[in-house]
Amino acid sequence: MVTLLLIEDDHNAARMVAKVLTPHGFEVHHAPNGLNGLRLAREINPDVILVDMDLPDLEGKVVVSRLRGSTEASHLPIVAFTAECSARAKRLALAFGCDAFISKPIDTRTFPEQIREIMQHNKEGNTHVGKANPLH
Repeated sequence: MVTLLLIEDDHNAARMVAKVLTPHGFEVHHAPNGLNGLRLAREINPDVILVDMDLPDLEGKVVVSRLRGSTEASHLPIVAFTAECSARAKRLALAFGCDAFISKPIDTRTFPEQIREIMQHNKEGNTHVGKANPLH
């Protein structure tokens, strides 16, 4: 079972992620804001973290920076999960410390494999993958 932490303020998006990933062996934990996400990251020891870049309490870049600075999450694959899909947004996500970028809405047919691919790249020491393209 893969433990995934989703830090996302849109409850509909969170429900969709759980609905798509759960049948594929993922245990999805949802935090509706950055502070709860940081707390859950310490408590559940996830295998991968998806972070919305537009959260109500903390900016996504702040959440990612704090995760990267923590002992528990510094080594984990962190994915920018956002509706903004411009090249600039992808570059910024990389600069903030994300390993990958997935834009919303998700493609429900390929989403589980995208997450597994990101995890595999991280495990192999290769970071900065996107939907199917590198961030750079």
